[in-house]
Amino acid sequence: MSEKEKVDRLMVKSVVKAFRILEVFDAEHPAMSVKQLAERCDMDRSAAQRFIHTLTQLGYLQRNEDTQLIEPSVRTLDIAAHYLHAHPLVDKVRPYLLNLSKETEGSVSLTILDGADVVYLSRMLSRNMLDTDITIGSRLPAFCTAPGLAMLSQLEESEARAILERTQRKAYTPNTVHEVPAIMERLARFKRQGYVLSVEEYFLSDISIAVPVLDRHNRPRAAVSISMSRARNLPEELEQSLSDLLIATARQVSRL
Repeated sequence: MSEKEKVDRLMVKSVVKAFRILEVFDAEHPAMSVKQLAERCDMDRSAAQRFIHTLTQLGYLQRNEDTQLIEPSVRTLDIAAHYLHAHPLVDKVRPYLLNLSKETEGSVSLTILDGADVVYLSRMLSRNMLDTDITIGSRLPAFCTAPGLAMLSQLEESEARAILERTQRKAYTPNTVHEVPAIMERLARFKRQGYVLSVEEYFLSDISIAVPVLDRHNRPRAAVSISMSRARNLPEELEQSLSDLLIATARQVSRL
């Protein structure tokens, strides 16, 4: 439990523990035994058993009939669906993303900044895309992705630096820039030019261009990005042909 959780008298510890159980499932741990869940959540087995039983009764966990392991149920998607339906941009921006995808034959995405990550809220795929397994709700590090850099560039320098310093930065590809001073220099340049061109910084063979969507206080509300395969395109040509189009689209979306 974090220090913030310890001193917050309004924090309901049992709710924190229940959500911790839901949050420990990931791609590497899609299903677990009660013992594994207890260990990963730092709980004793009997406490974990009670939380698992409650979440199962509520429909958010289920036991796999073949493996007898505990796994999230389809009902966990309901919370995400409610969020997407309630978000002020997702439905409104869809026609703009669709037009961009048709016009450019690229994969177009709407993302938001959540801490040190970007989260994908909407995505229009094309045949000119990489097999990156990015879906709605996917998280990627902001420091080495075009939409993340686009949104970080619109923050105050101290705020952007603080986010970078608490990020677990590593080189995902030979092109990843992961040192804070170098990233800060890039953010200043991206802010001046109004867009980000990222070439193979997180995924190999990926070229992405992103533009921030700003609110009325000129803070990053979201980002619109286009991704294409480097096998079929040159970065310089895409930058020249798509940056102005993307900037114009982001400005339209900012008015929504």
